[in-house]
Amino acid sequence: MNNKYLILFSLILIFNVGCKKENSLRIENERESGSTVSLRNFKRDAFNEKGELIWILKAKEAFVYANTNKSIFYGLDFDQYDKGKVNSRLKSDRGEIDQKEKKLVLSGNIDLITDDSKHLKAEELTYDLESEQLNTDKPVTILMKGTTIRGVGLEADKGLNKVKILKPAGVSSDNPLEKKE
Repeated sequence: MNNKYLILFSLILIFNVGCKKENSLRIENERESGSTVSLRNFKRDAFNEKGELIWILKAKEAFVYANTNKSIFYGLDFDQYDKGKVNSRLKSDRGEIDQKEKKLVLSGNIDLITDDSKHLKAEELTYDLESEQLNTDKPVTILMKGTTIRGVGLEADKGLNKVKILKPAGVSSDNPLEKKE
């Protein structure tokens, strides 16, 4: 047996002697190692200088690394607000915020829906928190006003008002001659 695992196992045994199960809510079975703090059912919100809600971030699991100003979230749900109303909802399997770089890197089942029903689906996406720009070099699908655009690579603003697909693969739209009910 590797000495690292033997030492880790010994430390776990020492700390668990006399502990009750209901007291150990910290995530010990971590997906991410070395975090300063790890939490379940994480929620954080932010307000502007006027006291208006800007965003709410929720995650099933959160791992905070104080020394590197990095946080990793699993089961991420990020809602952005404007004048008290949700203007976009972003979900992903995993998100990593780098406070130094001011970037949110998302991966897995990314789903962004804006208040005007524009919809972005991707597997990887980077959101620059300062410029509020979305970027990826991976496949994306955008649905807006009856049109579906598929391609590889994306440069867009967070509201999907200015969108550039780097390598378009296909566009489809509703048939205007088809009767709608």
